Amino acid sequence: MIEGDLFKSLFDVIPFDIYVVDVVSYEIIYMNRKMIESRGNFIGERCFERIYGEEKPCYFCKIPQLIDGTTSRPLDKTITFDLFNPMDDRWYQIQEKAMTWPDGRITKYSIAVDISELKETQNRLAEAHAQLALKNKALERLSITDNLTGLFNRLHIEDVLENVLYSSRRYGHPSSIIMIDIDHFKQVNDTWGHLVGDEVLVQVSDIFRRSMRKSDVPGRWGGEEFLIVCQDTDEDSAYLMAEKICHQVANAEFPSAKAITISAGVAGFREGDDRVKIIQRSDSALYRAKELGRNRVER
Repeated sequence: MIEGDLFKSLFDVIPFDIYVVDVVSYEIIYMNRKMIESRGNFIGERCFERIYGEEKPCYFCKIPQLIDGTTSRPLDKTITFDLFNPMDDRWYQIQEKAMTWPDGRITKYSIAVDISELKETQNRLAEAHAQLALKNKALERLSITDNLTGLFNRLHIEDVLENVLYSSRRYGHPSSIIMIDIDHFKQVNDTWGHLVGDEVLVQVSDIFRRSMRKSDVPGRWGGEEFLIVCQDTDEDSAYLMAEKICHQVANAEFPSAKAITISAGVAGFREGDDRVKIIQRSDSALYRAKELGRNRVER
């Protein structure tokens, strides 16, 4: 067995806080030089009271895990864990092991390494990652969103359409699109100005959102034109939805006090369709709607 003085001298050269407690009484029976110099001498006091400011053994105490419950002898086991100590407002990495002290008592020694600066660095890094993730999401949202209306922009709505058409081609799911144009929009800008025109675009976009299902995806195609991609929707159903939107726009009150109407062209997926073909059909239907007097839906 290592003699007590030699044993203590080994702990005294270690540059971290080390203390030893009796596992029965929780009495601190040894502190190394480093710990006494930094904290004071607590030998003879109970560890949970003097080191951690608790009234009873700490809830995180590892003594039960380090002692054989049958023989009460030390287990050949070392436990390492991180711990925040509110007594000195510091983080520590604790390494603990049970041992037989030179006088025969069963004890537990604890080596406490101050990792407060490391924890602070980790926290700052985690916060930086979180902020970066939020900024990336914001940038991603900006890259696919029309700045005025809040709808998807043309680039993204084209991507959505490609994905929906792929599903239709591969799995036979129905899909449709609705091409929409605000009637006489140039007159709105020329008569009331572009600010009123912008308000009309925003309000029409809001009507789209309220009129559709969650699975329908609206986007601003350009200028006063919009495209709605309707997944799992046949042409008849898309036509009914377009009529509903057309009716709601015609009955809405706009800031210009002038009635606003829309024209719409509907096209359902057909075998062999790609993005260009289905858009061409919806665009042709939209022009028919305009030629037939506007404020209507064609397909």
